[in-house]
Amino acid sequence: MCVIGVADVNKGSFYANPQYDEPTTDAALMKKYYQDYHPNVWPKEDMPELESAFKNLGQLMCSVGESVARHCDAYVTSKLGDAYPAGTLEKVVKTSRTAKGRLLHYFPVMTDEERAHDSWCTWHNDHSSLTALCSAFFTHVDDPTKEVASPDPNSGLWARTRTGKTVKIAIPKDHLAFQIGETSQILTGAVIRATPHAVQAPKYPDSTKVQRDTFAVFMQPNHDLLLDPPKGIAAADVAVGAWRPGLTYSEFSKGTIEGYYELDT
Repeated sequence: MCVIGVADVNKGSFYANPQYDEPTTDAALMKKYYQDYHPNVWPKEDMPELESAFKNLGQLMCSVGESVARHCDAYVTSKLGDAYPAGTLEKVVKTSRTAKGRLLHYFPVMTDEERAHDSWCTWHNDHSSLTALCSAFFTHVDDPTKEVASPDPNSGLWARTRTGKTVKIAIPKDHLAFQIGETSQILTGAVIRATPHAVQAPKYPDSTKVQRDTFAVFMQPNHDLLLDPPKGIAAADVAVGAWRPGLTYSEFSKGTIEGYYELDT
């Protein structure tokens, strides 16, 4: 099997569900939707402290996400009125059993070309409802236990506004940031829209000496949620990514992943 396109070799990840070690006991669901319902696997011997830290922070991020979703719902209702089912996004976040926590490690970059905004992670939308993000930190490759300042003020997270302007995103220490995903764009009739974002590596040769770490939680619907816009909103007005009318979240997610990783078997 080969992957068509450019392999993402600049970062590594560890995924787990921060809320439920075993999201379901239904064997059929686990088999068909293994990417959402497979039980967590923790490196208990190699890193025994990881599980509790991951869960504590991830559950806090989901809890704050419920509040953020509630405020998003209020804003959308102010624009669409009764056409928008009350509490849509808050319900998605509250009832989901499939949130994905992702520890992200960005490796040192050895190449010396000029850095684009997407030199550490390419431009993309998240396809979940909301993404909670912690502030990132840098460490030196010679001593990864000690945090260092970013060697390049342009390095880090960038986002693109609705008008196409690129904006550097700086998340203060001990703060959370939230990104809007494609699912929310669909369900809210595009009153709120998915946020394109990318990550820029430091300039050379500083990029060879540092690495970057952060933690994200993707708050997504359960697999069977039907992704349709509010009544009276045309499909063309909310269209984004791999979505088309009548898809469930699992179908939409599958199409999105296949779009990123087209496989030739």
